[in-house]
Amino acid sequence: MKWEYGEISVNRIDLSGKHAAVTGGSSGIGAAVVCSLAAAGASVSVMARKRSHSAEAEKMYDDPKVAFIELDVSDSKAVTRVFADLAARNGIDIAVLAAGLLSAGKLLDTDDETWRRTMAVNLDGLFYTARESIRHMMTQGRGGKVVSIGSISGYQGNQGFAAYCTSKGGALNFTRQVAMDYALHGINVNAVAPGYIYTPMTDIYDKNTKAKFAAQTPDGKWGTPQQIADAVMFLSSSLADHIHGQSILVDGGWTLGVFTQP
Repeated sequence: MKWEYGEISVNRIDLSGKHAAVTGGSSGIGAAVVCSLAAAGASVSVMARKRSHSAEAEKMYDDPKVAFIELDVSDSKAVTRVFADLAARNGIDIAVLAAGLLSAGKLLDTDDETWRRTMAVNLDGLFYTARESIRHMMTQGRGGKVVSIGSISGYQGNQGFAAYCTSKGGALNFTRQVAMDYALHGINVNAVAPGYIYTPMTDIYDKNTKAKFAAQTPDGKWGTPQQIADAVMFLSSSLADHIHGQSILVDGGWTLGVFTQP
């Protein structure tokens, strides 16, 4: 159907012919993103420090469109080398930057090593991978999509997570700044900010704590990796061509304010 504003389609996420680079893609949210991108027709390079050998991950690697590359995103030289190789072989149309480190501790309980490692992965790693993604997208001259995985902790404090919240707050503003700098080149830079999601990373919380957080969430439950992947898919597609520097909160309403179930 066509009308004066353009063609209308209810199913426009077709990534056939696109190549996506996904950091932190071997498990959890990253793995859900990889599977979704591949299902939409993209070829996907999965990057992580270690290859997950879970049953779900092995099924993902069985897809001929999915390839694994070992990469520590905090290693600038390694990131430069790996992304240059990807660009030379496949090009980079979509970059989903999902690598992240969760570290707990109030300020006085956070030692130098924990602070520096958190920043190295969550901020330096984001900087290195976004820089190389955009560098090659600029060279290719056909635009691209860069989507990072943020957190509700980029918007508000989270008691006992000084380094993590600081890193995610920085990542949120990084998204805005980079989006502004490269929007004219047809490169969309955005983020998805999950709330409490069932992943290996959130296994630090016991059953009672998880139930408490669910009760404080307006929709009454934790989210799933696939729900985050769905938002990433939107931002990775042509549906988001006019969206720049935004962070979509997928948090069940957590950041709306204090909530007490009726």
